[in-house]
Amino acid sequence: MKILKNINNFSFLFEMKMFKTYKKLSKGFSLVELLIVIIILGLIASIVVSSFGQTGGSEALNTSTISAISVLNAAKSMAVSSKDASKYGVRIFNNKFVVFKNSYGTENQETVFSNLIVISTSTGIGTDIIFNNVSGSTTSSGTIEITVVNDSSKSNSITVYPTGIIEKN
Repeated sequence: MKILKNINNFSFLFEMKMFKTYKKLSKGFSLVELLIVIIILGLIASIVVSSFGQTGGSEALNTSTISAISVLNAAKSMAVSSKDASKYGVRIFNNKFVVFKNSYGTENQETVFSNLIVISTSTGIGTDIIFNNVSGSTTSSGTIEITVVNDSSKSNSITVYPTGIIEKN
């Protein structure tokens, strides 16, 4: 009987020790565990944010290139149609195009591009491209370069030929 009592006592003590150990372990998360989770979440967030940033630049580049070609073609079309018997031109800034009639400052129409891109021109173009009425030709031929601000390896070129043809390269 004594042996059975000792076994029961030992069993009870063992169960109490296990219960206390379990209770200690199940109180919550340790500081190390929380730090590991925070570091992993930070890494995931930085990967997601950087991928969205790259996508935004590429999207802005493509949209701006299409818009720039559209603005140039619109100015050329107005000149070719001899609308108001006037020449039409486009003044190029680093973030916008301004379509004008006869000379800059007359009936301006601005097209502002994304702040994620910058526009530059070759020496042949300068800042103004003026299309002659009826023919649509221009003396300002050359290349317009549209570049992503944070990634100069991403860029598109638009060539304006003396004949007035506008082409994306």
